[in-house]
Amino acid sequence: MDVDTTADGIYRFNSADWTLDYSMMVQLQRPGEPYAGPCPFYLVDHPEGTVLFDTGVSYEMVQDPESYGQHGAPHMTDFVQTCDIDESRTPVAQLADVGYDPGDVDYVVMSHLHTDHAGNVSAFPDAEFLVHEDELEYAMWPTATAQRLFYLDGDLAPLRSHEYDVTALTGRHDVFGDGSVEVFPTPGHSPGHQSLRVELPESGTVVLAGDVANLRAGYEAELPAAFSWSLDEATHSIRAVRREEEQHDADVFFHHDQEDGARFPDPPEKLQ
Repeated sequence: MDVDTTADGIYRFNSADWTLDYSMMVQLQRPGEPYAGPCPFYLVDHPEGTVLFDTGVSYEMVQDPESYGQHGAPHMTDFVQTCDIDESRTPVAQLADVGYDPGDVDYVVMSHLHTDHAGNVSAFPDAEFLVHEDELEYAMWPTATAQRLFYLDGDLAPLRSHEYDVTALTGRHDVFGDGSVEVFPTPGHSPGHQSLRVELPESGTVVLAGDVANLRAGYEAELPAAFSWSLDEATHSIRAVRREEEQHDADVFFHHDQEDGARFPDPPEKLQ
């Protein structure tokens, strides 16, 4: 794709490793087999600013879910026992390792608002948050029990305040107006899930697909996560990402896939 500008690079950081049953991540496949999925977040470095994609898992939530947020999250107490995390893996700590402060982040694109993606929203009070409108509405009152587990008041309260700058997106959004960093809707895993396409000088087009499929195996077989808000919509979004991949000759990365994560260089190196 011809664009006026490319981003300078993408850093990948891993906030935690969370072990779930493989069949939750790729529906009905290999039940009973544990899978330690990374929970990354990304920093896109662009000549006009910086974009964070997701904010990872909250260390505070994992340490004390019963006291997390105004109402607590006691239902997470057993669930977080399989989450490998420490203070050195918070976004603030890892960004500092490569020379960035929270105030250096201009935009935060939220793929969606589940707790493994939205755990540190409060760390970026100066950024503009780009969240799909449907996600913001659904996170207020999720009707599906399996979805309700993952929307935590302790994560989301800042987005409901007047102190944070939140832009509700309804479709594609060109972050810098030059075609190099574009958010596009990919609903299904949650109502307002969205993905990010980035143009890089050496690697070409990269799509950070979030949880369109939790793992590459689910993408290839069109088997989204078992607890998806809509399996039909999730399947349509898998096909939409495949169209992006074909149209732009893109390299697609899936959020919780160990092998996809290993294809990124370790910080302080970045994908260029």
